[in-house]
Amino acid sequence: MTELAVGVVGAGWMATDYHVPAFTSHPRTRVVAVAERDPDRRATVERELSLPGYADATSMLAAHDLDVVSICTPPSTHEEIFLQAVDAGCHVLCEKPLALTAESARRMADAAAEAGVVTQVGYLHRYYRNYERALQLLDNDMLGDIVEVSIAHHSAPPSVGWYYNPALSGGGVARDLFPHSLDVLFELFGEDCDVTDASVRYLRDRAVEDAARVSLSFDGVSASGGSPDERSESGGVPVDLSATWTQTEGVTRVLVVGTEGWLELDSETLQGDIHGRPFEYQHGELPLVDIGVANLFGASDEDAHTARIQDFADHAAAGDRETAAPASRGVAVAEVIDAVYEACGVDWGAGS
Repeated sequence: MTELAVGVVGAGWMATDYHVPAFTSHPRTRVVAVAERDPDRRATVERELSLPGYADATSMLAAHDLDVVSICTPPSTHEEIFLQAVDAGCHVLCEKPLALTAESARRMADAAAEAGVVTQVGYLHRYYRNYERALQLLDNDMLGDIVEVSIAHHSAPPSVGWYYNPALSGGGVARDLFPHSLDVLFELFGEDCDVTDASVRYLRDRAVEDAARVSLSFDGVSASGGSPDERSESGGVPVDLSATWTQTEGVTRVLVVGTEGWLELDSETLQGDIHGRPFEYQHGELPLVDIGVANLFGASDEDAHTARIQDFADHAAAGDRETAAPASRGVAVAEVIDAVYEACGVDWGAGS
């Protein structure tokens, strides 16, 4: 069984804590090189991971016959690295956001489609077991017609400075946190939606927004579960999505209300009520013991970061381009975020 040779671009914590270990532990992939422009960090990776380090992706691609490139660098660098990898015939896993703008994302998706390579954007939330369980419930019409959805995603302010430089990040909290939730919403409702309202706020003295909110309308679908193609055109679904860089401990709460019940979830707990019957899951699992006054759950070994990377590795090894979130999904996500900024009169894609 042939192993795919993986080159990782960027040697920050996302690469060293997740990408390198996940590809290393997968039976069909092996990490053979890392590219990192910072010489001290590059030397650390070479020493601690026993991998050859290169100053940039160009040098790494020239030195190795790679099958996969994994991009863990600031968003402003994604397009150039992505196009280099695709031109070399490599499959590509790219951390979110895919690009600074939808225009850039389209160029990337078009190049990947022309080259016939496997791509995936590194959205996380869909890989939490509670989200997988919730999507199953919704796909099976358990809540009836969905009436409304609200998502609040609050996270600690990033510790790395490039997040606050719009020329490098493409924006603030909306570009950073909205992609995870938009990916799940698109999986549920399809990618056809309108931005009906949006706002951004600056809570601290930074060049980019610390808080953002968007109202979406998924017009043309009734959202009674099932695949988007199966849904009727009897109405739309209003969705409110907000995000902030404010909390020491990050939290994401999702509330879905339907005609036959409701559910609420975060990464740890999924609970709700269907036809008057309450339910509760933790990490996607029902309780081991239900003694009436309390539910006892088993320990969880959930690791969504590793799950998403290894899911991509499975598709790359099989040559299957139908990944959970190919580059085309990154285009749809970027279009919504661009529309948010346009509605608020800002143009981070131009580095303003």
